[in-house]
Amino acid sequence: MRGKKLSEPDLKFMHELANTPRGGGILSCIQCGRCSSSCPIARITNEHNPRRLMEMAILGFRSDILLHKLPWYCLSCFTCLDRCPQGGDVGEVMFAIRNLATMEGNVPEGVLTQARSLMDTGCVVNPVRTIVMERELRGLAKIAPPTEDVQKILRKTAFNKKIRHE
Repeated sequence: MRGKKLSEPDLKFMHELANTPRGGGILSCIQCGRCSSSCPIARITNEHNPRRLMEMAILGFRSDILLHKLPWYCLSCFTCLDRCPQGGDVGEVMFAIRNLATMEGNVPEGVLTQARSLMDTGCVVNPVRTIVMERELRGLAKIAPPTEDVQKILRKTAFNKKIRHE
């Protein structure tokens, strides 16, 4: 996001985020940067910076956050929680940001592919043919995810509509 001009701030965004399930950690952020310094993804790419993302949320740059892929980089390892002196849970805030982005229809295609696979097969990642064959050779049971049960839960929570899978 470096070098890009930010949109107009939405001064209510931080509170909207804080009131979103899992978003309360935004209120305890003191911008110390420990989340970024301990984040394994931030070590790999300069593009991901949890402290900067939290700062943007605090300042109200709603559309910049919800329309960007940064919150989707988070691995949910929760190292940030372990390092935060305030006990603020940046990982949980990432989930809240993802939820808001999803409600606005902004989900990366790879995530949509996994979500559709979950809806269709009951698995996010389906076993490859070699694994299926290896299980057969070893006399192990076939992998049979509870697809109907998963679909029932996903429909009841309107997940299928959020991922545009009718």
